[in-house]
Amino acid sequence: MNFIQAEAEIRKFFEDAWLAATPIAWPDLKFAIPNRQNWVRFDCVENDGEQVSMGSPGSNRFRHYGIVTIQVFAPQDQGSIEARQLATNALGVFMGAVTTNDIHFYDVQGRQIGNDGNGFYQINVVSSFYYDEIT
Repeated sequence: MNFIQAEAEIRKFFEDAWLAATPIAWPDLKFAIPNRQNWVRFDCVENDGEQVSMGSPGSNRFRHYGIVTIQVFAPQDQGSIEARQLATNALGVFMGAVTTNDIHFYDVQGRQIGNDGNGFYQINVVSSFYYDEIT
């Protein structure tokens, strides 16, 4: 698996688990911020890697690490209850999870941001992940 495949797998994994609870802003698609509605933004970055085994060509294992962030937005003047519930749901998607292609999620955290300056209350859900590539 390479990063293109891993990101596609993580996107599908989140989208399937999210069950259209809110609109999702994907990083590479046009998105109109909903007026007075809850929504989330998805982001996935690979940030490190290492070779974890050596051998013949075709059997070398490289481990790639990254971070997936789900930014939860709720209208600012509705209190933080809905934002906290959505963040709790997003935390549950990644806690202890492994995708069908062996992407492992760990160190899942919620980070309260507060008012974003654009009329929304924001909480970020952040999960580290890793997957292996065989070359």
